[in-house]
Amino acid sequence: MTPTWLEAHASHIDSSRTSTAQQLTFNAGAVDNAALLKVPMIAAGDLKVSSSLTIKITVANDISIGGLTDSDIRYGVSDGTRFIGFQTVDKGNYKTNAPCRGGEGISGAILSSILDSSPLPKPSDSFYPGEFVFTLKLNERWGSCYTAHDGGFVRTFGYRNRLTLSKGLVLEVYKGGKGERVGIKFIEVTIIQDDA
Repeated sequence: MTPTWLEAHASHIDSSRTSTAQQLTFNAGAVDNAALLKVPMIAAGDLKVSSSLTIKITVANDISIGGLTDSDIRYGVSDGTRFIGFQTVDKGNYKTNAPCRGGEGISGAILSSILDSSPLPKPSDSFYPGEFVFTLKLNERWGSCYTAHDGGFVRTFGYRNRLTLSKGLVLEVYKGGKGERVGIKFIEVTIIQDDA
């Protein structure tokens, strides 16, 4: 999903953005935990509640933003009610935090009730990688985040809640604090139905 594609197909896209063909930049806003982007992926009724899905999300962010300014962004999926995914943090947080942490909450214009795991372990490398790979095993209620730190850093997280797949699936992106910024170069989503 390129910036131009996201502009054309998102069901919600925050007005704080500026865009070029190369990058969709979300700037500081007035609301904490604000929804930046929502893209419908699977329509309601296309899946059974018991479907076994693996979703892989690869995101490329602007290194100059995540390496220098506040850029704590949450990427994941929702069924329109519940959200599960991961939060990425900017380089300024790497002294005390892992580059990504699992979380879940209630989907909406504002993401509420987010439950982040411990900020540890953290890698020894401190560069901002720009690219994050998230894998979500929806029926097993866990996911992982991969970055290039330390030759390959992996963080896993177990989710308390399960999405109701028959309600459909939406890719969702949220900011942490209202001052967060992010430059999205592309988002790639792969959906594998394990019980097909």
